[in-house]
Amino acid sequence: MANVEHIRNTWDQLYREHLPQGFATVRELPGVVVGIHSVIDGLKRLDVAQIEKILEEDPSLADAALEASQEDLVPGEINTPRDFVIGLFTSFSRGKALQLMIRQESVFNWILEKLGYDYLRMGGTSGNMANSLSPLGFPMVVYANPLTRELAELFVERPNLKVLAADGTLKAPKEAAQGEGIKALHMIVEYSTGDTVTVKGKKITTPRANRFIAAWNPVNNKLQIDPTWKENFLAIAGQFSHFVVSGFHILSERYPDGTTYADYLTPVADYLAEVRARHPHLRLHYEFASIASSQIRQGILKEILPKVHSLGLNEVELAAVLDDMGATEEAAALRKGEGMASVLEGMDRLMRSTGLDRIQLHDLGYYLTLVRPGYASRETTRTGLILAATLAASRTATGKVGTEEEIRQGLEFPFMDVALEKAVEIGEFIGDEQFATTGLGTWKEWDVAYLPTRVVPKPVLTVGLGDLISASAFVVGSPAGV
Repeated sequence: MANVEHIRNTWDQLYREHLPQGFATVRELPGVVVGIHSVIDGLKRLDVAQIEKILEEDPSLADAALEASQEDLVPGEINTPRDFVIGLFTSFSRGKALQLMIRQESVFNWILEKLGYDYLRMGGTSGNMANSLSPLGFPMVVYANPLTRELAELFVERPNLKVLAADGTLKAPKEAAQGEGIKALHMIVEYSTGDTVTVKGKKITTPRANRFIAAWNPVNNKLQIDPTWKENFLAIAGQFSHFVVSGFHILSERYPDGTTYADYLTPVADYLAEVRARHPHLRLHYEFASIASSQIRQGILKEILPKVHSLGLNEVELAAVLDDMGATEEAAALRKGEGMASVLEGMDRLMRSTGLDRIQLHDLGYYLTLVRPGYASRETTRTGLILAATLAASRTATGKVGTEEEIRQGLEFPFMDVALEKAVEIGEFIGDEQFATTGLGTWKEWDVAYLPTRVVPKPVLTVGLGDLISASAFVVGSPAGV
């Protein structure tokens, strides 16, 4: 690529020039609410010997591992040990993040017995966002139900991080906790680039560090918002500027009592519409996740996305929802890796279908955002992306979000050449020679903002990274309405 060093140096300078504005914006935020899913995670570093022993003890599971490494066999949910193994090796063999819900308690107990976990930490999209963003200092309220002592103790203790208690007041999580016990546990198996598992003499090596999540959450799997919380939040929402909603990946298509996902998705959508109508200044963002069910994804497309302003997702999730919309050609082009044009065309199709004001796509090495003119300036959007990328790099390298000075250490990590090349590619596609060194342009009706991201060669912690990226870019890149 011509002038690669010039492009690299220009991006490095842009980061350093605009990061201070990102910090300034978060210091002035009135407040951010994150819901609807906080849970306890059991983190497990992939133990190759342990996995190989499990597969040796049960040849049928070994066969499942080999099949999953060769073709897409992802089950909708985990109902058997075979489903778990297929999910694990689908993720591992491709280096792709994947999350599936465990629906049978016996299988959950089998996973605990066979694998266990190394340690417990805060989990769930809302819990991750709360703990990751609260060090930035702006007022935060996190939804956590049921808030037992065990879950409350995993929230970081910061004066700006609160929950909305049953009496309508804002309290520290520990002060609002009721009862004891681990009501839900999401098992997260993390693996590193180059990890290799031998299955029946065949070596399966993962091309990229990532994780597989097997989630047990019978308490919240209907995603019902506590009625008292709903009423109390409507009364105080005027104090806040941003509301991030997520957690819909824990829904099931059908439940033993005869109800379906639609019975629970529609009330949430109706509530979001009421919040937006009552408090039009509030900016709403929906964070996608790995959802195996096409029915549930279609429900989100129909019910949830028209009720929010902004959406965050990755390339895999974008391809899935395009299929759900019937945009099979765009989805196929995206999966085949037919360049950044296929990514832009897919995002454009989704914007038009849903009426969203903003879509942010985050993938390895880059972020790409389409914004409806008038929602936010391109420069504001890019500043949000810069803050998010710097936060992500520092947190990946250290395992935490620290002080502003510690966050700035994220500026020292390199860009991927392929991400710089993508900037050139987009510029050529939209006909803007300056795009490669600014990341700002206009295409069709949309403002476009692109950012090559800093890549940490030896990650310390990647769980919850997408949540951190999308939430931080959203709150900085989405000025509150009036």
